[in-house]
Amino acid sequence: MIARKGIWMMLLSAVFFAAMSALVRGATGVHSYTMVMARFVVGTVLVALFFVFGLEKMRWRNWPWIVARGVSGGIACILSYWAIQEVGLARAVTLHHTYVIFAALFAVPLLGERVGLRQWVAIFTAAVGTGLLCGVGMQAVSYGDLVALVSGIAAGFAIVCVTRCRRTDSASNIFWSQSIFGIVLVAWPAARVWSPPTPAEWLVLLAIGLLATAGQLTMTYAYKFTGAAYGSLLSLLSPVLTAAIGILYFGEHQGAGFYTGAFLVLLACADLSLHPVRRSAQDVADALMEETASAKPVLR
Repeated sequence: MIARKGIWMMLLSAVFFAAMSALVRGATGVHSYTMVMARFVVGTVLVALFFVFGLEKMRWRNWPWIVARGVSGGIACILSYWAIQEVGLARAVTLHHTYVIFAALFAVPLLGERVGLRQWVAIFTAAVGTGLLCGVGMQAVSYGDLVALVSGIAAGFAIVCVTRCRRTDSASNIFWSQSIFGIVLVAWPAARVWSPPTPAEWLVLLAIGLLATAGQLTMTYAYKFTGAAYGSLLSLLSPVLTAAIGILYFGEHQGAGFYTGAFLVLLACADLSLHPVRRSAQDVADALMEETASAKPVLR
């Protein structure tokens, strides 16, 4: 039985991410690069405090995958923030959430996972839904839609990197890598578009960073209780809630193609969450070792 604590933490994470996305959408006077920099700086400082006070050790063991995770995660964040301001909350967040599909595809060659017929049907369904959402065949696909989709591709690859990193590195160190490499990636673009924010905009930037970090930490904590399948399913509340804010609060009116496509994408993501690709023998062995270790009594 899924612990209620995990369910509530995952739902809280969805609220944090939806609120963060709404602030990004509403802060039209602040460039997306500046907001991304604020998110990464706040995340870096907060996790660094864990290291300073001895709550966690700063140690990256799996350097190639840590770097790949940091770069791909940073790119995904930069592109998704830009897309939110360009095409709106509903479209950008739904397209970004296709990362579930791309993670399944990347897991085949990189993690040795096996995709069955059911998973391929889900992937095909998501592809059709993405096409409908973007208006393929009915209108010219916008540049913003493509950027949002690429952010989903980058996020999917980042998730595969996290899976590899979790064999050797802690969650805090993995999260910190995204913030560090994200700062490196966005520093020059952010410097070029920099203009001093107003006091109100400084508060918005701080709130974006805090909400993003809170969403990430509560989501990571929730997975300990919900497991990957149900945790991923519950996380689908985030794009639904965010899209609702965009449509109801920001007046982002969408056509029938968007709603049909969004439904197919979320349906495919839900199916993949409940019926994930088969893990490699290495991942199964690692999981068994973790369960065995956690079951052992602690001797003091």
